[in-house]
Amino acid sequence: MSLIKMYIIKMLGYMIVALPFYIIGRVIFLKKKKKRVEPTRELILALFVLYIIGLSSQTIIPMWNAGILGETGEFYFDVYLFNDAAHVNLLPFSTISQYFFTTNANVDNWGGLSLINIVGNIFVFSPIGIFVPILWRRLQTFPKILLLGLSVTCFIELVQLFIGRSTDIDDVILNTMGVVIGYGIYVLLKFPYQKIAFR
Repeated sequence: MSLIKMYIIKMLGYMIVALPFYIIGRVIFLKKKKKRVEPTRELILALFVLYIIGLSSQTIIPMWNAGILGETGEFYFDVYLFNDAAHVNLLPFSTISQYFFTTNANVDNWGGLSLINIVGNIFVFSPIGIFVPILWRRLQTFPKILLLGLSVTCFIELVQLFIGRSTDIDDVILNTMGVVIGYGIYVLLKFPYQKIAFR
């Protein structure tokens, strides 16, 4: 649970920083375009944009570190684009099977970490399947959501090749599954949102 809490805190940090910039930018955009403001739609759009920023912070934004050196008082900002622990897996279900059939001596801890990885990879992407069809009518069909989910997750894994993060085809499978689960939730709850979607 501490690992999940750590990721949530990191995502919230980016979302909180981005919130005032989003509000200012959105207000300027709406005034410039003279668009009618629908409060419910604007709230959902804001939540979606902040979610995407939080998701990006943990997937496609390179790891970085900043601070002030105690000895010299100099400011430093380091970006890490290489990681010796990063790996590439192109064999479907290879990593997933390892989660279930491991010979690791510390089975209890590994099992907990495996569950976090599986559940996390699925449900961190489920909001896409919920928010997107609520906000855009043209993307309210299952084939379009499935294609969107697959495209987004493939893009993320491709970017991770160049920023020192692991790339895994099983992440694509689990993340896309999460988008589909999110879409299922949208289908069950879609009626109150039918009138607020963008065309």
